[in-house]
Amino acid sequence: MKCPSCDSIRVFPSRLRGFLESLRQRMTDSQPYRCHQCGWRKWLPIELITANPDVQPDDLRTGRQPEPVGGRELDPLDPFDPNGPS
Repeated sequence: MKCPSCDSIRVFPSRLRGFLESLRQRMTDSQPYRCHQCGWRKWLPIELITANPDVQPDDLRTGRQPEPVGGRELDPLDPFDPNGPS
């Protein structure tokens, strides 16, 4: 997404300002976006990028993220040999 004011690509979802904006977000399929270059801010429809199918619209609204990967999941991928390489 490009900023309509300055053509910058530094446009990101903006934080909600208070209860009314939180309510508006829940009632509509809109999200405030802000340009980090010029400060432009406007409500636009939520933009989903289909490159990552693990992200759902509810994840964008609630901030849910997948659980972090722990050591047990990583050990089988890169086993450590205390004696060094063979």
